[in-house]
Amino acid sequence: MTAESEGKEHFLVKGLLIPMKRFPHIDEDLNLHEAVRALQEYTCGEYERMRYSEMLVVDAKQQLVGRVNLQSILKGLDPNLGQVIDGFEGKRGEFPNLAILWGDSFFETCNRRFGNNVKDFMVPLPPPVKEQESAFKALSIMLTHNETVLPVLAEDGSYVVGVIRLEEIFNAIVKRCDT
Repeated sequence: MTAESEGKEHFLVKGLLIPMKRFPHIDEDLNLHEAVRALQEYTCGEYERMRYSEMLVVDAKQQLVGRVNLQSILKGLDPNLGQVIDGFEGKRGEFPNLAILWGDSFFETCNRRFGNNVKDFMVPLPPPVKEQESAFKALSIMLTHNETVLPVLAEDGSYVVGVIRLEEIFNAIVKRCDT
């Protein structure tokens, strides 16, 4: 193998993916509280910052059925959050100061809704990539669909092997451009 072909091999999705065992994922039958706990298990640094802002949702056969992110979990905890974002009390546009009206009721509502099933708050999955495909293809999908994480499928497409994130692609590109 030449150095050039070796370098191309390293810019495959396979070389940048985060395996499922290192990325948060939960069963579709779990609730929002369990989803939050699963996300909080993946922290880093001395301040224990959350490493990921989304997680994959799988069925009993470990097949990918969706994902949840911080926004969908927060909207699940209080549906009024959507009103704050989309417009509040008939006001359209950006009125962030009106969010203070919503803040008082949020904590009461979220405690009641923690037991709701996570699959009711899933967001659509982005197009997946396969592990032997180019990381540039993954980057193109991310830029086109405004995504930062894509599921990665095994070559036969039968199961999810992990995810690829924009951060890993960005770091790989910068590392190569900086040499």
